[in-house]
Amino acid sequence: MSFGNFAFFYPPTFLLTCTPLALLPYGVSASLWLGTASVAYVSALRRILPWRWALIPILAFPGFVIDFTNGQNGLLTAALLGWSMMLMRQRPFVAGLCLGCLVIKPQLLVAAPVILLCTRQWRTIAGGIVSGGGLIVASWIAFGTVAWSGFFRMGHSARVTFEMGYVSFWKMQSVFTAVRLLHGNVSLAYVLQTTTTVFVFFLVGWLSWRMNLKNGNGSFAGDCAPEIALMIAALPFCTPFLLDYDLACLAFPMAWLFIQGRSTEWLPGEKIILFLAYIYLLGARLFGMATLVCPTPFIASALLLAIARRMAPAECAHAISGFKYAIRERSIFVRKRQVSVSGEKA
Repeated sequence: MSFGNFAFFYPPTFLLTCTPLALLPYGVSASLWLGTASVAYVSALRRILPWRWALIPILAFPGFVIDFTNGQNGLLTAALLGWSMMLMRQRPFVAGLCLGCLVIKPQLLVAAPVILLCTRQWRTIAGGIVSGGGLIVASWIAFGTVAWSGFFRMGHSARVTFEMGYVSFWKMQSVFTAVRLLHGNVSLAYVLQTTTTVFVFFLVGWLSWRMNLKNGNGSFAGDCAPEIALMIAALPFCTPFLLDYDLACLAFPMAWLFIQGRSTEWLPGEKIILFLAYIYLLGARLFGMATLVCPTPFIASALLLAIARRMAPAECAHAISGFKYAIRERSIFVRKRQVSVSGEKA
């Protein structure tokens, strides 16, 4: 039986995971893949949300359900991000080992250098270099130079597949595909994607630097690292190639924000942001197909800004006050202008 052609744009490091599973019967392989990734994912979230009742929303989270039913790798990558978030405070080198394993899907690590350098997490960086470099060397030994040269050669094919919509734009969740879904051209999509990415880098870099400068880690509830929660929340803006199953990892910054609200007091809008971030993936593809609007940039922006407000409350409050003042002054100017024009006509 033939199922047609399937694209495989992953680096050879991912073959280190796929090859052993390919040697097993399909049922055993699929069960082992889904079971291992699910246990790693759920156990990391349970470390943040230890209450019995929390298991239900964890298993019902649309990001988990979509990934599990599609058999994709989002649970594995999310688990690596989640465990690095849990381990960084006590075992930063081991947290780095988890992050380094994401060389199987390197676009998920784009924001990591910015945040880790700004917070001076040298042991975490060392762990990432060890595991990431080790996987690269192991894949080269196992599959040879031809595997890596083939991976780099297929870059053009991957770019064309992505830009031309051979993977339907309504399935994708990035800023780039949000523009393409609205029939914007490729150049405009790249400009907006790049602009958004650079802005998010400046935001998370500044927040990380400020947190490190003020040694603010101790001011947050829970044992998980807020900088990794920030890194995961920034992920939807850091790569143009992003599908809904990649966003199972958003459960971790959502869990961190929930812990902060429950331990202190809820800030205005946080509950509705968490609610929307929790449910929207359930219908994101259908919403995009029906309306030509991708909801991810809007929901992810709200989640990222909610986390930023928790990390820099005074600065965010000042910025919001300034924004409100600018809007009020603009409204007064417009009303005065309208009165002046009406007087001139009279």
